[in-house]
Amino acid sequence: MDKIKIIGGDYPSGDCYASIAPGTGLVILSSTNGGSYSMHLKSIEQLTVEKIKNLSGTAAWGIAGAALLGPLGAIGGMLIGGNKTEVSFLCVTQDEKQFIGATDPKVYQKLVAASLSKSSNLTVGEMIAKGMLQGPGSA
Repeated sequence: MDKIKIIGGDYPSGDCYASIAPGTGLVILSSTNGGSYSMHLKSIEQLTVEKIKNLSGTAAWGIAGAALLGPLGAIGGMLIGGNKTEVSFLCVTQDEKQFIGATDPKVYQKLVAASLSKSSNLTVGEMIAKGMLQGPGSA
């Protein structure tokens, strides 16, 4: 599952796991505090792309570099280690709800693809009837 952080909007803030159904436009968010939301994305807009330096990752790479190559390896390890990219975005769902979220670039690309899906205006029942999704209890 893909991880998304909801920053604000019509859905509760916090960390979520996203199931993105390919070709259907359906996104199901499962909140770490128990809530679950299904939605069809109408549009998604990138707000920012940030490079984040993770201190623990930087330290780990620095230690590994020092162990392998000495002091120069430590400096090199600290420079390359702990880098992460995060994309902030605004999503609008088919029922006109909105939220701002953040995730990694690969998950953002999946969300963009879901918003462009031709069947994103179908209901979950219509998708099950067309064989695009499996209903409850299906194997």
